[in-house]
Formats: sequence, structure tokens, C-alpha cells
Amino acid sequence: MSTYIVMAPPEYENLAGDPRQTDRLAFVPDGFSFLAFFFSPIWLLFHRMWLVLLGYLAVTLVIELLAQSFNSGAIGLAAMIVSILFALEAQALRRWSLGRKGWRVVGIIEGKGVAEAELRFLHKAGQTPASPDAGQELQRPTPSAIIPRVGSEQVVGLTLGPETRQ
Repeated sequence: MSTYIVMAPPEYENLAGDPRQTDRLAFVPDGFSFLAFFFSPIWLLFHRMWLVLLGYLAVTLVIELLAQSFNSGAIGLAAMIVSILFALEAQALRRWSLGRKGWRVVGIIEGKGVAEAELRFLHKAGQTPASPDAGQELQRPTPSAIIPRVGSEQVVGLTLGPETRQ
């Protein structure tokens, strides 16, 4: 099972908060992205992550410049490490990019695929309990006061009561 972070677009506010009223929900998987590992620039262009693409190109340019002055084997290893790290964080960068555009997280759901995660999320959203009536107010329990024990009782902790001291 994969975990998906559900993100809603900025116009979600105008829809009274009901996720079933929008078809633009983004189900962003959490974890390693093989497509981002093998096709990083194309993956970034497809998801319209312009700032992340500029950062990725800057890092790869630095690696290419270092490759001219160092052993190519070491630079190849550095390029592989950068690709692995990017693939591990690609989905988090996608959530960050969506967040900069005004999208916000509305839920986290698990599923075998995006279709199952979407069905589970919409089913769960349809079962949300109705809010209480305006006339009814939720009553919170009052916290009990902490009363120190005085007298012949033992104190819990490192100190002992007067009757157990020797």
C-alpha cells in the first residue's frame, strides 16, 4: 500500500470545504519516484515545477563543471547520489510547489494505486459526521485540580512520607 497526500486547489475555499465538489484534487504519492530518478528534467517540466527545475539544473551544472577537473568516476558517483536524493525528495518538492501556488493539504490516505486512494478518500469524506446544531454546544470536561497530599500518606516519587523515614 502506498500513502498519498491529498491536496486541494485554492478555489477549494469557495466550495464550502466539501472535497467531493472538486475534480481537481491532487493525490501526491509519498516515497521514491522512479520517473523522477530516470527522467528528472522531463518529470519537472511535466509537473510545472519551474523553481525546482532551475535548482536541479544549477546542481547538475556544478557537477559537470567539477567533472572537467576531477576523476570522472568520482563525479559519476556524485551524479548518481544527486539523482537518488532527488528521486527520494521529488514528491515532497511537488507538494512544496503546489503549496506555493495556494494548494493545501486536506487529507492523507492509503491505497494500492491512485484510483483506490481516490475512492477511499471520497468514501471517507462522504461519511464525515454532521456538525452539532448551533444551539447545542460541546461541553468539555473540567480539568481536576492537583491537590498536594498532606499528612500520613506516602508521596509518589523519590521522596517518602514521614512514617517511612528511618
